[in-house]
Amino acid sequence: VCPLLSERPQNKEVLHLTWAQTPEETGEFSGKRISPSEIYEEEAIVFPVLHGPNGEDGTIQGFMETINMPYVGAGVLASANAMDKIMTKYLLQTVGIPQVPFVPVLRSDWKGNPKEVFEKCEGSLIYPVFVKPANMGSSVGISKAENREELQEALEEAFRYDARAIVEQGIEAREIEVAILGNEDVRTTLPGEVVKDVAFYDYDAKYINNTIEMQIPAHVPEEVAHQAQEY
Repeated sequence: VCPLLSERPQNKEVLHLTWAQTPEETGEFSGKRISPSEIYEEEAIVFPVLHGPNGEDGTIQGFMETINMPYVGAGVLASANAMDKIMTKYLLQTVGIPQVPFVPVLRSDWKGNPKEVFEKCEGSLIYPVFVKPANMGSSVGISKAENREELQEALEEAFRYDARAIVEQGIEAREIEVAILGNEDVRTTLPGEVVKDVAFYDYDAKYINNTIEMQIPAHVPEEVAHQAQEY
């Protein structure tokens, strides 16, 4: 059983949290720089609450492993796999979790034979489609394409951030999410829903315009909530 779930915390002092400055023009947090030596104490534990490359892709997790620093959240392998959208899709396939059709695209293939890439995408998917860098977060580099011209622009945009991209079938759907806690003894939360009034949940919608609402728990039938937790 995971100690973080079963044991009461033992604190020497009250933990105080201080909000970092949030520049309105970027939506990014700017915190205080510290070195590992400043947090390396006998009872220290790191909460790597970070987004994107180097934060949730296994990089910082690997660093923590290297210096024997305890941390919460997914480990190196799970973080790296979950950050990579193409790898995640293949893993979901192996365990039978339904997902929309997709086509992985290498930048080298796109540069070498764009016509073949178009044919592969249009032979498997119908417009609209969503094009994403394989390894980015916060909807950076993601575009919605309604036709071949927009698909070309979307692929060029995605390849600004990664040498691999994924083209996914666009569908009309609600965004329901479940948090998972624990390792062998897994617990799942009630489903929540990202309620949005925009056609595309992009970076601006997430961090700049405040056009979303988190609805917890999600308004779904009990059997749907149970199915989401079982997945």
